[in-house]
Amino acid sequence: MPGEPARLTVEVLEVLEAAPAPVLYDLVLERYGNYVAVFDTDRETVPVFTTMGTLVDTAHSPDAIGDLINTWENGGAR
Repeated sequence: MPGEPARLTVEVLEVLEAAPAPVLYDLVLERYGNYVAVFDTDRETVPVFTTMGTLVDTAHSPDAIGDLINTWENGGAR
């Protein structure tokens, strides 16, 4: 009917081919609640992101990740 939103009904969904999954050889992603740390075998520093993709900052070592997250959650380094 005119003026009403269009409706679409899907009766069958067929997967034609699986999507290729990217392979991270030298990177390890580790989740800390709402944060993700990216460990790279070629670096000593560890970038930390929110799960939404915002860069929090870069920790100088893995031991500093917790302090970095605490500072971010308390309103620092934005």
